Amino acid sequence: MASNDIGTNVIFKKQLGLNYEIDQKYVGLKMKENNILSFNFRVPGSLINEIEAYFKRFKLGEPIMVDIGGTGDIKCDFKGVSPILKNKDEFDQYFISATLQEDKQYDPLEEEKCETCSGCGFH
Repeated sequence: MASNDIGTNVIFKKQLGLNYEIDQKYVGLKMKENNILSFNFRVPGSLINEIEAYFKRFKLGEPIMVDIGGTGDIKCDFKGVSPILKNKDEFDQYFISATLQEDKQYDPLEEEKCETCSGCGFH
């Protein structure tokens, strides 16, 4: 993949290399207050149990990283997973949501990336 290409998968990464990769066509993302990220999955029945099982392995506050389309890891803490809901309008479609909180600790190396920074707001 060229450096400017964005992939089509979302990869969730648990410590010790336990990853879960899914096509982004099944994933919606909502950003909420306090750097809360809500990953909303709309998937066929063949995927719902493995998604639920993956996120149930996490403890509250446990570190998790997310790579969206190969753009780099986002450091987060696990906040919870919703119950599974069946879409009453579709035959084989289910919903589940995983809530993460982005770790927004200051990284001094980020300041070096912005040569003209005078409080630009990006770091």
